[in-house]
Amino acid sequence: MGKTAASLAKKANSNRREWPRYTAEKDFSLAASIDGTVISCTILDVSLGGAKLRLDGEAPEGADIELSHPESDPVNCAQVWRRDGEIGIEFDFSEDSLGLISVCLRNMLELDPLPAVNG
Repeated sequence: MGKTAASLAKKANSNRREWPRYTAEKDFSLAASIDGTVISCTILDVSLGGAKLRLDGEAPEGADIELSHPESDPVNCAQVWRRDGEIGIEFDFSEDSLGLISVCLRNMLELDPLPAVNG
């Protein structure tokens, strides 16, 4: 049976999360703008509520981060934690955030294509 997004949800640490978190099966990078400086970041996992990122540079503690990708509009995110070169960010529930989350999932998971619909 093929993989689906639901079957790929992996719980991180404990069941304290509000949304299922999807762990990256392959590297996927976004551009992160922090105080006007653009750096690359890798998505380590993502959910509807937020994501864990590895930055290719430093982010000042508490700085807001704008994530962007050519397939979606830029999204402003709040930094909620940081440790060992990784940061946790929180999404709002805007259409732009949902678009970016969709891009992340499509690019970081090995999903089987949907079956063709005849009609």
